[in-house]
Amino acid sequence: MPNLSQAQNSIYRKMSYPTKPVFVHKGSWDDETRQHPLMKWMEDYTHEFDRTRAFATGSPSDWLTSDFSVQLSDGSRITGMQDAIKALTEKYAPFSGGHKHDPTELLTWEEGDHWCMFGHAKCFIGFEGVEASVKDPQDQSWNVVVEATYRFVYVKDESGQGGYKMRETKIYADPMPAVEFMLKQGIVSAKDLGLA
Repeated sequence: MPNLSQAQNSIYRKMSYPTKPVFVHKGSWDDETRQHPLMKWMEDYTHEFDRTRAFATGSPSDWLTSDFSVQLSDGSRITGMQDAIKALTEKYAPFSGGHKHDPTELLTWEEGDHWCMFGHAKCFIGFEGVEASVKDPQDQSWNVVVEATYRFVYVKDESGQGGYKMRETKIYADPMPAVEFMLKQGIVSAKDLGLA
């Protein structure tokens, strides 16, 4: 504790709060994240979402709760599994060459009856018919990369894949690198974006 007066010491002690266990990981999915059951689940979910955008392996209800909600990077919030999936699908639809989320850092903790994860990822985006010049850590080529942070809420549910389901996703991303690329390549126009 710092060298403080008695009054300052008292305030300092009152400002200290108990901590809770947090799983902290820097880097992409690896053997360490796979040891954590929920992060192993999240890796499977991420690969499934990136591959299919529509949960082709089984039903969306294998992965998501019926009241699943998503908050998009513009702040809009969509609640209800089917409406939220539709909103996510629409957001990723322009990426004709696919996309891939590669985590760089994540924190996971338990909160009462659910778990939370706050993570940063690079979202690699591709467009069909456009030369790709961006490489991901696995040396796959893409057209653009977007930095993004996400917050997820999960619940234990034996009917879900691996015994978990996602209840909420919040996306904090700057879409401008992708939008700028699409405008420059003529994939979208200013009119498409409501700017003209």
